[in-house]
Amino acid sequence: MKNRLKDQHSIKLSMMFVWIMAVFITMFGGIEFLYLKNRVLRISDELKIQEEELADMKRKNSRLEAMLAKGSSPQELENRLKEWKIGLVKMSELEVIMMEESAPIDFFAGNE
Repeated sequence: MKNRLKDQHSIKLSMMFVWIMAVFITMFGGIEFLYLKNRVLRISDELKIQEEELADMKRKNSRLEAMLAKGSSPQELENRLKEWKIGLVKMSELEVIMMEESAPIDFFAGNE
């Protein structure tokens, strides 16, 4: 004779395996979600730091460009010439002599 109570209350092993797999898949999905969320936060922090560094470099670049423009201005160059007393004068004050170039001599052709 077969025990009928045992058959009514027994849990099928295949159904339990399906539920355990569903729990594991859900856990894996949750862990993956947290990993990707933390990765996005880390990358956004790195991006913010790099944007701040870029803004700082642009500020430094603009300051250096202003210093270069000031240092290469004609007035500043004249002040340096007077201060250093090295005897240089402006090009407009010099007498410029234009020289004409003669035709090049071709030694192999016999033109001398």
